[in-house]
Amino acid sequence: DYFRYLIPTLIGQIAHSFYCMADVFFVGAAVGSDGLAALNIAIPVYSFVHGCGMMLGMGGATKYSIFRGQKMEQEGNRIFTNTAYLVGIFALIFVLMGLGFSGNITSLLGADGEIFEMTKTYLMVVLLFAPAFMTNDFLLCFVRNDGNPGLAMTAMLTGSFANIILDYVFIFPMKMGIFGAVFATGLAPVISVG
Repeated sequence: DYFRYLIPTLIGQIAHSFYCMADVFFVGAAVGSDGLAALNIAIPVYSFVHGCGMMLGMGGATKYSIFRGQKMEQEGNRIFTNTAYLVGIFALIFVLMGLGFSGNITSLLGADGEIFEMTKTYLMVVLLFAPAFMTNDFLLCFVRNDGNPGLAMTAMLTGSFANIILDYVFIFPMKMGIFGAVFATGLAPVISVG
């Protein structure tokens, strides 16, 4: 059982790491050092959104598994529903922050001059895609804890490889710059959940 859960989780996380490296590579190659600076300034917000999704997903899925193990199906279902509501509330807050405060957050993180607009674009799109990121994190945790680590791995691989392909397409042939990179990143969890 241990390795049945460990191996798919490791493979999924390695794929996720590759797609992060692909973002850096493609942005560096197409947009240059300013694009890399904008990406690095915005990464804490991306990590915070993911962290919230994982926190809610892992906490909820652990509680769900405990109730399922105790044959308390109704309580497990209640935990799933409550976690979904919390994910929705957090995601809504992030979306509102993206719509109203992405410039303020960009300034707070220290972006100015030529990289301000690129950083603001990256932050805004990440925050607008927060529902997709958080739903993906939440569902991966519950699917894994519901006894299907292979499905969770497949979803992570699908999203990660889609991001790498979309990064290339949006950044090079379509010449969308930093927006293309973050748009590909935002579409990855949508594809993963689908």
